[in-house]
Amino acid sequence: MRKGGERHLKKDKLVFDTGPLLLYFAEDERAKGFFNEVIEDKAEGYTCEINIAELYYKTCEKFGREAAEVRNASIRNSKISILPLDEQLTHTAGGLKCIHKGKLSVTDAYILAATKMLGGTLVTTDSRLVELKIVQAKLIEIP
Repeated sequence: MRKGGERHLKKDKLVFDTGPLLLYFAEDERAKGFFNEVIEDKAEGYTCEINIAELYYKTCEKFGREAAEVRNASIRNSKISILPLDEQLTHTAGGLKCIHKGKLSVTDAYILAATKMLGGTLVTTDSRLVELKIVQAKLIEIP
């Protein structure tokens, strides 16, 4: 404890893969729980620009461009920080993709790289990403 009884708790860093973003908009309670931690300032929330592209196109395919635009704007105006694709992130993602070859998509490599660089916890629906044990992860299982 610090002087005067103050404690500064370090917030968890939750890094959202595309699956939990899609589940959040589907009002899945498991996904909403993680997002509520960010909304209530109990954790910091992150995702990558490439995951926003994936969210956009998957939403557009299933629900149309208007829904994709609304979801895109909703995430961009939320407390979720969207990490740009910069040189360090790209280098780390490329290295992970090289090591794990056919086991990772480029999008997966970026979200794992971001999680690793932030020292955060990946929130994902992809059990393959958890099984690789590259980063700490929380799996939302899809039946």
